[in-house]
Amino acid sequence: MQRRCTALALMVGGLVAAMAGAAPGRGAAAPAVVHDPLAVAAQRITLRVGILPVTAVLGIYLARDWGWLEEEGLIPDIQILAGGAEIVPAMIGGSLDVGIVNTFTHVLARDQGFDVKAVAVGIAERRGEPIHAILVRPDAPIQSARDLEGRTLAVNTLNNIDHLMQQVWLQNNGADPRRVSFVEIPFPQHPVALMQGRVDAIGPAEPFVTVAQSQGARVLAYHYTDTNEVTLLSYYGALGDWIARNTDTVRRFARALHRVSMYLESNPEEKRAAAVRYLNLTPDVAARVRFEELQTRVDPELVQWWIDAGRRFGLVNNPLNPADFLYETVR
Repeated sequence: MQRRCTALALMVGGLVAAMAGAAPGRGAAAPAVVHDPLAVAAQRITLRVGILPVTAVLGIYLARDWGWLEEEGLIPDIQILAGGAEIVPAMIGGSLDVGIVNTFTHVLARDQGFDVKAVAVGIAERRGEPIHAILVRPDAPIQSARDLEGRTLAVNTLNNIDHLMQQVWLQNNGADPRRVSFVEIPFPQHPVALMQGRVDAIGPAEPFVTVAQSQGARVLAYHYTDTNEVTLLSYYGALGDWIARNTDTVRRFARALHRVSMYLESNPEEKRAAAVRYLNLTPDVAARVRFEELQTRVDPELVQWWIDAGRRFGLVNNPLNPADFLYETVR
């Protein structure tokens, strides 16, 4: 398989998307806000937003159900996709306006000449609050990175952010990533794939790390936080030409998402309640899930780390300036 093979160019015409179902009841009432008269009076715009079924996107459900997007004149058409590498092609193909974009998908897109920009909510993983893990069965003899050589490791999407970080961790810990067989499996299927013995190890994000642990899986490593103090995972992004035609819409979207993000960072119990409502977690599992750090600005130095990692593994060829990745709403 060619190292630079990604889903960006191949999946534009073959995306599989599922509409997000109506959310359950609100739970705790949203805090009172001052309505922006201009936004309330604005013509309602339907915004097609692509997300993944992970904890990082809980804010958009709350912004929808608490009316914060509606206050900005926006009606979100939320579409759930299986992998982050599908979202940029969907925007390029015209079936999405905005979507959650992981940082390395963004790097790959710009390396291939696609003008994608971050527009809202920097989502980060900080040491001490790991969101990703490599897990094995409880009785597995695997105790180190080197023990994964000759074995199978599940990854959400090949040649994308999690695959790259797994390779960085393996190499940093004395293993040869070329001797590990990476198997593409969507995050929600990771726990069952591991426990059924279809793979030797999995590398999911929350809430599936906690789900796997609840089924008996053992953590081998927290590979993201073992590697970096802070890792920039993702943000909402859009194509540059779409942004140019919809600048006011982008600003309103960012305003609503930043508002809910700041609220969630100040009220972390709402993240757990939202995980139960929107991700169908049991309260027991939700109580143990770790959550991403939500930010209203994106640090270009954290984008640069992914550019450098991509070059290290031969996935990025062109000189890239991380400042070009960011729209004004996240600078």
